[in-house]
Amino acid sequence: MARGVEHEDVVEGSRFVARVAPIASVKEATIQLERARQDHPDATHHCWAYKLGEEMRFSDDGEPGGTAGRPMLEVILKRGLDGCSAVVVRYFGGRKLGAGGLARAYGGAIARALDAAGTVRLVPYHRLRVRAPFASASSVLRELPLARAEFDEEGLVADVSVPATRAAALKGRLADITRGEASVELLGVDEGPADAG
Repeated sequence: MARGVEHEDVVEGSRFVARVAPIASVKEATIQLERARQDHPDATHHCWAYKLGEEMRFSDDGEPGGTAGRPMLEVILKRGLDGCSAVVVRYFGGRKLGAGGLARAYGGAIARALDAAGTVRLVPYHRLRVRAPFASASSVLRELPLARAEFDEEGLVADVSVPATRAAALKGRLADITRGEASVELLGVDEGPADAG
């Protein structure tokens, strides 16, 4: 998910205020729920769902079992999202919606909020340390996207992050321009936006 968004639907007189946000920890999901409770203290229900890695949780918060939190989580799962938190605040409007109506209202509110939020596709990135002799330092630096570079007694030392699919090509290019004198060490693997590299 690209950003946090709030969306509101009205169904048979009931207001459904949906909030979605990217999260990096369970604590962030808890904070989002607490903010919704603070911002909407008079709401009838504060239902929620989140997915973070292998951890998935949801709550119907007093709605009939399986009619709120589970449909919200299903929307997140069907869209293949991770690191996503959702809260729907309901103000009861006087008409009962039935189990199917509730599931459609909660799931639909989250779906529309997610549509507005947009998504970011993440890909693996390799964090690399590049070493090259002084003589080829400027040529190497021209090949490196946004490198953090310094010099030691042997020459250039630069840390760079590149999409995993481009790492082998970068190694090959550096070997060519330094006549095999550059070394490239893998420091780790992260995830980042597909278009960042």
